[in-house]
Amino acid sequence: MRKKIKLLSVILCVLALTGCNKSSQNELTISVATSLLNPINEIIKEYENENNVKVNINFGGSGTLKSQIENGADVCAYFSANEKFMDELVEKNMVKEDEINVPISNSLVLIKSDKCKYDIKSLKDLLKYDITMAIGQIDTVPAGQYAKESLEKLNIFNEIKDKLVYGKDVSAVKNYVETSEVDLGIVYKSDSLDLKSSQVVLEIPKNLHENINYTLAPINSSEDGKKIIEFINSKYSKKILREYGFLINE
Repeated sequence: MRKKIKLLSVILCVLALTGCNKSSQNELTISVATSLLNPINEIIKEYENENNVKVNINFGGSGTLKSQIENGADVCAYFSANEKFMDELVEKNMVKEDEINVPISNSLVLIKSDKCKYDIKSLKDLLKYDITMAIGQIDTVPAGQYAKESLEKLNIFNEIKDKLVYGKDVSAVKNYVETSEVDLGIVYKSDSLDLKSSQVVLEIPKNLHENINYTLAPINSSEDGKKIIEFINSKYSKKILREYGFLINE
């Protein structure tokens, strides 16, 4: 009898371990632009509840995330804050062009620290004062690229580039302004909805930069990625994205 009980215990233990291993394998990873942090956290939480799966979200600058994917990161879907980086993955045969979604878009705003006393009514007013300003890193952060493009269109980038501080992502730019480490910063409008120690001083005209379209695609035609993307494109998810200030592309 004792032998039978011992054998049964061993079998139950093996089954338990097998179940744990199966559960631990039921995990996915997606890479998402930092500007989408709040809505994607909310959306993926619901996706996990509905699908009994753990989704790890790798947030960062879109260019940094793209480089990680190119270097073999185990990612099933990529949500970029621009079209350029997604196109580069198409060229590397890691994304199929006909699987790319463009679900949302955004715009840029200039925010000012509450401690900054300069009267800024246009981007050209940046030349009037001894300001410090943060933008995203130009090589990896789309918001930084759009900001530079806007300043160049007004022929003022070279005149103020020595006053610029570069953030690793748009959240870092926002934080620099909120903590008064810099006077001003250029961020997405969606990031300006919950400012505590700064304010929006102007919206940057859309004709100064390329359209800010977010692109979403599965990596290597991942079926898991396609399923997550389908959920992000659902009415439920788009409602959340709209609430966080993103423009829905119909």
